[in-house]
Amino acid sequence: MKTIVHIDLNAFFVQCEILKDPSLKGKKVAIGHNSSRSVVSTSSYEARKDGVFSAMPISIAKKKCPDLIIVPDHFDLYKDYSNKFFSFLKSRYPILEEASIDECYIDMTNEIEKGNEYNYLFDLQMTLYRVTSLKCSIGYGENKFLAKMASDMKKPLGLTYLGKENLETLLWPLSIDKFFGIGTKTAPRLKELGIETIGDLASCNDPRVKKLLGKQFDYFKNQALGYGDDFVDNSAWEPKSVSRDRTYKDDVYSLDEMKETLYLCSEEIAAELKKHHQKALSIGIKMRRNDFVTKSKRTTLKEGVDEAFLIHQEALSLLEKNYHDEPLRLIGVYCENLIKDEEKNNDDLIKEINASLLEGGKLIKGSDLK
Repeated sequence: MKTIVHIDLNAFFVQCEILKDPSLKGKKVAIGHNSSRSVVSTSSYEARKDGVFSAMPISIAKKKCPDLIIVPDHFDLYKDYSNKFFSFLKSRYPILEEASIDECYIDMTNEIEKGNEYNYLFDLQMTLYRVTSLKCSIGYGENKFLAKMASDMKKPLGLTYLGKENLETLLWPLSIDKFFGIGTKTAPRLKELGIETIGDLASCNDPRVKKLLGKQFDYFKNQALGYGDDFVDNSAWEPKSVSRDRTYKDDVYSLDEMKETLYLCSEEIAAELKKHHQKALSIGIKMRRNDFVTKSKRTTLKEGVDEAFLIHQEALSLLEKNYHDEPLRLIGVYCENLIKDEEKNNDDLIKEINASLLEGGKLIKGSDLK
């Protein structure tokens, strides 16, 4: 049986802002832009007590919490602290999987003496705070699902073990919308079918629920029963896609302003691609009208690109073909089908090999590389 640990930095962006400006400590803070079009990126625990949560429109957050302090995001600051967090952990634990900028899984099966997990992880929690100034919650169990659910049970600075022996008391009473992996659209539909708690799903054989969840029914039910994946992937994390967008303060009609926004987004995407030594084979744009209807259009390229000019060129072409003189509240660019910078497609590889073998009169077909 493995010991899988999930470490989650508490209200990470807010923590970083407090380290930058200590006067924010203990106050109701939300990260976002102070406009009716912005949404909350994350909020302090003080603000959460008033009902302010991530993805909530700033306008609603301010109604719920009139004394809310809105702080603009500083992503370079967050990346610096994230790097400190991961650098410390990676120097000690070889089997670590980055889950996002502020959380990770670690396989500590061979790192902790059995029976001493709680004391060991408490010391790690305090050491992380001393070294990085960041507070975290830690969950542990025999697989990633249990560890993830455990880390979310006591925040901030929580430390929780979740195993098959305490599922009935700790996991099963939780509302189904707390289930990691079940989305905000699916949870209400499950409740309509009588699945109010995780325990309800653990004991469920209702054909209506099976139909709703489809192929994922057995997967979710097994997790609710304490089973799950215990493989921690320590290969280097790379983004599967990169996107940037802008929400305008007022609806925009100007095509020139949209084009300028697309270029700014393209520059940021190009920098991110180069950081990870990647190129994009697909480029798309996203356009959202003032009635929140969103359209996405995409094109696929023959060769990968990582230059802002080329990304912008494709985005402009998509805009000109698909924009129909309507006001937009948001516009953005996204890149998908990412490949490593050094990778070449089969056609290029075939040409190179054929060139080197041309004197021998031997040619290679694409099928020879499969």
